Amino acid sequence: MRTAMTNSSTAWLCIVLAFIPGLIAVIYIALGVGISAWQWLLASRWFTIDIIGPRGLPSCSRYFLLRSLSPRLALVFGFRLRTLVGNMNRFNRKTFALAAVIGCSFGFVHLFVIRVIPPTCGVVLDAITGKPVPNVNVLLQVSTYEGWGVHTEVRHRTSTNRLGLFFLRGTFQWDPLFILRGTWVTVNEDRDGMTGGEQSSAATQVLYNPMSNRRGWPVGNKAYFPLTVTFRRGGCDRVWDATCEYKIFRISTSIPLIPVLNNTDGCRQIANSSVQGRCIQLNTYRGAFVHVDTYEDVQRSKELCRQLEAAGLSKICLDQLASYVANPAYDHSIRSQVGEPIPDGMFPESIAGLPVMNNKHCGPRLEFSGRMMCASGYGSQMKQLVAVYVEEWPGSAKSIEATDWRPQYTDHAESRVNAEIWPGGGRILHYQGPMYNSFFWYSGEKHVEVFFYHSIPQRDQFVSYYLEQFPSTLPAS
Repeated sequence: MRTAMTNSSTAWLCIVLAFIPGLIAVIYIALGVGISAWQWLLASRWFTIDIIGPRGLPSCSRYFLLRSLSPRLALVFGFRLRTLVGNMNRFNRKTFALAAVIGCSFGFVHLFVIRVIPPTCGVVLDAITGKPVPNVNVLLQVSTYEGWGVHTEVRHRTSTNRLGLFFLRGTFQWDPLFILRGTWVTVNEDRDGMTGGEQSSAATQVLYNPMSNRRGWPVGNKAYFPLTVTFRRGGCDRVWDATCEYKIFRISTSIPLIPVLNNTDGCRQIANSSVQGRCIQLNTYRGAFVHVDTYEDVQRSKELCRQLEAAGLSKICLDQLASYVANPAYDHSIRSQVGEPIPDGMFPESIAGLPVMNNKHCGPRLEFSGRMMCASGYGSQMKQLVAVYVEEWPGSAKSIEATDWRPQYTDHAESRVNAEIWPGGGRILHYQGPMYNSFFWYSGEKHVEVFFYHSIPQRDQFVSYYLEQFPSTLPAS
């Protein structure tokens, strides 16, 4: 009951606030027209009209009757139109013509040169609880054409009071060459509207600053998502619909603001299916950026991004997640890059009599892609003869043809790559150059390469050992 009474009071308050300026303008115009008409009457010969009707009718009343009634009805009241027209001198006719020209000019200016942007009044409510949201920025923004570009500016700004109410006064827009592109209201953005992007400003903030923690990027109330409110049909067509809402009326409009939640369960409490869907999309997108400290966290975040495939946001979510994970421009903790344990048997102490060097290592693992490089050398402390690389790409198992693998070693111009079948090891690719030899293959999610700086008798033993540890998954043909 209290909510209904609040909405009713809001409606009446908005109507009164919106129409008071218009009422004052109408009264002002009416007084001006009335005074001008009266002065024109006094300067004319209306009081010399030949009267055959009742003498008690005031002259000004006869005039208005004459102008409003047909000639036949006017004769009933005792007016003679021919006498009236005949008594108009040349000065009065010029005055009337001049007034008509001025009136038409003002009409042309108001229709084609000046655009009227009406006032906007409403209440901002929490989409789940229905309670008013105080202290939220509300901006009236206008975009105009400037040459080949578009200029956006904040025309008026205000904030909601403790009852969630706001009022944006109307304005006039000089539009001599149809430069006005559009007007809209943005809720819960920074007071200066620095995001830009016209109607997509709210979407831009959510997509590229979902946690509201990008350094140097001003934001509004972090407890709620920003929203663009457009009053033009089709204004949300090219915008993420979860951040844009179309309203028919500017007066007494109710704006549901989506709160930031830890999960989407709270969105199920919203009765309106459209608002509920917006709530789920926004909180799913933001949820993908909440925990990104480890590789496992990022994998769960990727899964949240994939849930937005139906909304066409999966790719941009994954792209922004990759940028967010290790980007110092965002105010979040970034884990220091540390090495990973070397799996057993990957780099034994010696192979075919060649000892392992002290440069063996694994990692660090990249949080977003999960890529991890393990490498080691074999030879003496003074000269490295063999390099072994085992690169892990989770979820990227694939095959490759000999023509596709062309490493850019210094002797690649005179090299060739052939596919070879090794007994018990499968198919591998063999790079042969004047200086270097290398063997490459895929083993599931791992890329394995055994590189020889010089021709050594232990070559086949090295290749056989790593084929046994990481069997090739390249197809036989």
